[in-house]
Amino acid sequence: MAPKFRSGDFVLIKSANQAKRNQVVIAQRPDRVELLIIKRVITITNQGYWLQGDNAEFSDDSRLFGEVSKDLIKGVVLFRYWPLFTN
Repeated sequence: MAPKFRSGDFVLIKSANQAKRNQVVIAQRPDRVELLIIKRVITITNQGYWLQGDNAEFSDDSRLFGEVSKDLIKGVVLFRYWPLFTN
């Protein structure tokens, strides 16, 4: 699947540290907390979230850094507002 979001996209988020399965979230990367990532929630456990990118072949996600704790979730992505159109 092609990536839904690309570097440089502007997105509107709803601030939250909880998400539902299949929602796209912004989170701090657990092994490099200075980086924000946009990933889809695949599974939810008591300890946190399993996040994966839509472009699995090229995505650094929970398969690399493991489960993401709930306190690292910064918000749920509502929509991309820039650029208006993508190829």
